[in-house]
Amino acid sequence: MMLVFMLSVYLNGDVQPNPSYWKDINRCQYFAQKVRRQNYWWSYKYPQPEIGATCVPTFVDARRVRV
Repeated sequence: MMLVFMLSVYLNGDVQPNPSYWKDINRCQYFAQKVRRQNYWWSYKYPQPEIGATCVPTFVDARRVRV
């Protein structure tokens, strides 16, 4: 078992399928931040569904999950 960080993406509060797994929390948080900020341009919010993302520490079998 290997400790990794799972990037979970939410669309209008619903978890989307196919999470991605990262060895480095900083790399995971970089992509989570980019996903969250795609709805905004400076102080303007685009009229589209709310998108969120989080990095959750989890254990996976490295032989079965691509990290």
